[in-house]
Order: sequence, then C-alpha cells, then structure tokens
Amino acid sequence: MALGDNIRRKREEYELDQKELAERVGVSKGAMSGYESGFKVPGVETLVRIADALHCSVDELLGRNVKKGA
Repeated sequence: MALGDNIRRKREEYELDQKELAERVGVSKGAMSGYESGFKVPGVETLVRIADALHCSVDELLGRNVKKGA
C-alpha cells in the first residue's frame, strides 16, 4: 500500500477529516490532501508528526513490516 493510502486509512480509523489532521500536524489542508493523493511527499519531520498524530509508527505509514529481533 502507498504512503498516501496508509495516511488516509489511519486518519479514517480515528474519524478525522483532512483539515483536523492537518491542524494537528501543523500543515495546510492542501498539503495533507497532496500527501494522501500522492502528489506530495512529506518531509521526515512532517512524516513523524503525522505518525504521532495517528498514534502509529513511521514504518506503519510507509507500509514496512518490521519484525523484532530480526
């Protein structure tokens, strides 16, 4: 799954609209829309803020399966 799809899925899981998530992250609604649609890629700091706002890891947003102890 692509980054934008994962952001959207997690956002909807927490019943947030794009504006609410954008406000929590400190970006514009247009920027958040761009991240979800794949037209924009968030910088590392923004990606961390998105993950924090969605109570997940950056790895989860990126679609990585990280196994502990591997």
